[in-house]
Amino acid sequence: MLTTKALSTSPDSPVFILTASRSGSTLLRFILDSHPDFACPPETGVPAACAQLARAWGVLENAGSGELRLLTGPLVLSPRVAAAVRAAIDDAYGDYLRARGKPRWCDKSLDAYQFADVLAQVYPDAKFIVLTRHCMDVVASGVEICPWGVSRFGFDPYVAQNPGNSVAAIGSYWLACTQATLAFAEKHPDSCLRVRYEDLVTAPEETAAAIFSFLGAAQAPGIADAAFRTPHEADGPGDEKIWFTSGVSEDSVGRGYVVPAAALPPPLREPINKTLAKLDYRTIGDDWNAAVGPSDPRADAPEATGVGNGQGKDLKPALQALAARIASRQPAELAEIAASWAGVAGTTVRLIVRGDDGAREEIRWSFPAAENSGNSGTVTSGEPADRADTDLMPMVIAPAASWLSVLDGRSNFVTEMTAGRLRCVNPNDTHRLRSGELHAVAALLGVARIPVAHKPAPRTVPGPSRPAGQPSAPAAPHPAAVPVGFQNET
Repeated sequence: MLTTKALSTSPDSPVFILTASRSGSTLLRFILDSHPDFACPPETGVPAACAQLARAWGVLENAGSGELRLLTGPLVLSPRVAAAVRAAIDDAYGDYLRARGKPRWCDKSLDAYQFADVLAQVYPDAKFIVLTRHCMDVVASGVEICPWGVSRFGFDPYVAQNPGNSVAAIGSYWLACTQATLAFAEKHPDSCLRVRYEDLVTAPEETAAAIFSFLGAAQAPGIADAAFRTPHEADGPGDEKIWFTSGVSEDSVGRGYVVPAAALPPPLREPINKTLAKLDYRTIGDDWNAAVGPSDPRADAPEATGVGNGQGKDLKPALQALAARIASRQPAELAEIAASWAGVAGTTVRLIVRGDDGAREEIRWSFPAAENSGNSGTVTSGEPADRADTDLMPMVIAPAASWLSVLDGRSNFVTEMTAGRLRCVNPNDTHRLRSGELHAVAALLGVARIPVAHKPAPRTVPGPSRPAGQPSAPAAPHPAAVPVGFQNET
């Protein structure tokens, strides 16, 4: 969705990108930088520099006045200070434009949203592109790019405020950034254009055309392809992944379905959902993680069909391997599973195989009821059942390659879950990573056989009274103090 109004544009007005990190700003930078009118370098920190220069000049200009507003309130620049700051930045960017042979510059510094009000005072004719992306997709991208600990990209202050919760940390960052940019856009509607990342990657040519129209620049057909053939400076911060891609891809749209919604505390999820609704995105409900695969997070996108658009040709080897593994289980092994994980008795689980082309198929296994624990259970397969029949069924979902890796012993459930490839969605047990159903499925497939056990609390054994201060004798061992199977409580 693009939001703009008719306006008059100065031919030399600068362009600022206001966005949260992991939202496609480097891709947008490449597109702008590939236009003959615009030069867009790596992140410069110019917005923060403008604010610092303005504050310095303001302090000197008001020295001795007794006013403290420069220290406590928003920066309000006098015409003289605004002109001085503008001259300093224009001098630096002027050299850059001459070297590039282009008339206009763009800045995509990630901290621009913090200083947008100052930028609007320094450059009254500036244009602002407000680039947004769904919060959960930003979280997924942020965690992926920081595998050894969430840091950089503006995340650090929020990580400190949310120790041990990367989802809440990046979600808090996204909320602060997005609320600030939307508030600025509402104050300056004629200077701002809202662009969703999802629109940029699914319709790059059309979205780029709308951006250039807003900026008063000539159209540039083929710009999405040209962006990956045009040289761009690399000496500065930006998305590392884009340098190793060859074109615009929509594969990252909807990837946030793997992010656990329960990790967003209700006081945080509520304002995030209000902000998502303003941007015409799907809000985050309790069923967020029930999606089998990626789905478009735009509220105005066509509803997913539920079975994908692919043919599922890559699913057959994994489906056959799953069915063969289940069929190979002996009655005694199935009885051991039923005894070890009594909590899954009578439960039907769905083993869902996802294909790279969006198709998916499933096998359903019904564990026997407790009174029939010696029976073998039942297996069915085919297309997913109606929602009314499956809402309460636990699901284990993974791509075909992950299922085959687990069955072959090249990987295991936790490795695949940590990587975000395999998920256990259990409507009856949403707060635990490892539910009893997941353990039982692992045993069913022969990829784990350790029963989950708990030790009963020691009994207090009556005995003769003893003098005060004398330690009690050890309790007699419980006659059943041997590991016994039970539904996972870890």
